[in-house]
Amino acid sequence: MKITRIHADEHGESHIADVEVPTTATSMFPGLPPFQLNRFATPRGVKLFATPAELRVADWHTAPERQLSISLNGTVEYATSDGAVRRCPPGHIVLVEDVTGRGHITRFDDGEQYFLHIPVPDDWTVT
Repeated sequence: MKITRIHADEHGESHIADVEVPTTATSMFPGLPPFQLNRFATPRGVKLFATPAELRVADWHTAPERQLSISLNGTVEYATSDGAVRRCPPGHIVLVEDVTGRGHITRFDDGEQYFLHIPVPDDWTVT
């Protein structure tokens, strides 16, 4: 499963890349082919929230924690300090883990935008 990753390097500069989430085939439902699954547990809660309708840009900021971020109803544009820009449509999964360094810029579509943020443990890895 491919997702987008935003991370900081050892110099505090942020970068964006496509990465692969390792999965295993798991029989979840009788009579259906196996689903590809990656399971992790976290003691922190999942967040469902809406951005203010007037918010268009969240200037340079770091992630509050290592998390998967999914816009549910609008396109999000991320800009990293290395100059890369990526537009992610609704439903696209972004691993945001630049919790230190310069951070990134987030640009939002017009109107209120809904997000799902899922914290991921430090030992959860992508390739």
